[in-house]
Amino acid sequence: MKRLGMLVIFLLSSLTVGCAGHYNVPMVDVTATPPDLVQKIPLNVAILITDQMENYTFTGQANESSIYGTYTFPFGQMIRKNIFDILSPAFNKAVIVKGKPYPQDIDVIIVAKVEKFQHWYVGAGAFTATVVAKISIKLAVYDMKAALVWEGIISSPKVEKIYSAPVTGDFLGATGSVAAESVVAALQEAAKVITSSREIHAFVSAKGISETIASKPSGKELPIVKSDVDKPFFGVTDKIMGDNDMAVVIGVEKYQDLPASDYSSSDAKLMKEYLVSLGVKERNIELLLNERATQSSIKKTVETWLPNRVKSDSKVVIYYSGHGAPDAKTGNAYIVPFDGDPNYLEDTGYPLKRLYDKLGKLQVAEVIVLLDSCFSGAGGRSVLAKGARPLVMMVDTGVLSSNMAVLSATQGTQISTSSPEKGHGVFTYYFLKALKDGKKDIAEIYSYIKPLVEDEAKQINVQQSPSVSPDVEKLKGRFGLRK
Repeated sequence: MKRLGMLVIFLLSSLTVGCAGHYNVPMVDVTATPPDLVQKIPLNVAILITDQMENYTFTGQANESSIYGTYTFPFGQMIRKNIFDILSPAFNKAVIVKGKPYPQDIDVIIVAKVEKFQHWYVGAGAFTATVVAKISIKLAVYDMKAALVWEGIISSPKVEKIYSAPVTGDFLGATGSVAAESVVAALQEAAKVITSSREIHAFVSAKGISETIASKPSGKELPIVKSDVDKPFFGVTDKIMGDNDMAVVIGVEKYQDLPASDYSSSDAKLMKEYLVSLGVKERNIELLLNERATQSSIKKTVETWLPNRVKSDSKVVIYYSGHGAPDAKTGNAYIVPFDGDPNYLEDTGYPLKRLYDKLGKLQVAEVIVLLDSCFSGAGGRSVLAKGARPLVMMVDTGVLSSNMAVLSATQGTQISTSSPEKGHGVFTYYFLKALKDGKKDIAEIYSYIKPLVEDEAKQINVQQSPSVSPDVEKLKGRFGLRK
């Protein structure tokens, strides 16, 4: 009873004080182990941690609610303590620097910044509760002339920790612990993202440096297996696409306020290259990447630009790589634009049903829709409204017109994945590989990629199987992409 009474006093004082309550969260030691890396970047890097950065603190409210007061986190110290141990194995050599002059053998400089931090408390009771945290860290890589080589915002998964009731004071230790663990988790993910970055590998190639896979226990180093789909190069005799054929290619990797969809923008760029190599005129392709792929831009392109340009003999290809989301109330599937919010899909998303309806009204020969996304909210290239649960659902393709085919990365509640080793979305990689290996139409491509995508996904403990509509028998001999 005494403990419960103390808790009541604590809560009443919190409600009374409101924003006045302020807590300095203590730094907590976390074991910072680097992730398993498939490949190593042969660059010498300087990780820039200025005094200002090292002393950086973040101040904010728990769950954006003033009744919990405000909290100050020493994130500069957390990043300074962990960033070298986690990122250095990804490079040939790494040093921490506070500024100029940089060592003479340095190739690039890495700068870190806290982009966003969230923490909140759930299940508070008289004896225990849970603290949750999530952080997004922005990393930028510059060459020695201060030109940007690569940048990205990497988010940690949610980190949770059960702690003793607030009156014991243990909630500050738990809050500091999840904050530190979120930093470590974000940096671990950053190491994987950086080593698979096409921009960084292109920089390495431009410098003429030989790339190697990270050393295995045997101590041997083997040449990196370059992605075999990164250059299309189709000859004249391979081309089937004509002067009136059209394409809309959308890739959203960096979102306005959502976790990244790895490789989506680079995959979209590569998809455009393939379409051009197969005969689609550059002027007939609309490429929407990242901040250009807003809801209004997607709507304008699909519903105005495309109908105004197609001809009766046009073949239309629609490619989308990025997050999908389900409406928790209706189960309807939505493409999530750059400015999309899974909490307000009706206002900010683009419904798949609407996409199929608009495409079905085009007076054209054929429409091919390629979706490297998933729509269950279960993870991967899928997001979910706050507080909602993943849905058991299937994307409704029953509204497809007779001249339309849809090839999608997943079925039902599955997750659409990407491969850091290949530097692509798994679905997109094998789709492009199918084209290079001579598969001519959607039926052949689907039959080819289905077992390959399934096997690749199993290696990372994910179930993913592409889907096609209508069924393969109805597709045979139609929807060709190459001779």
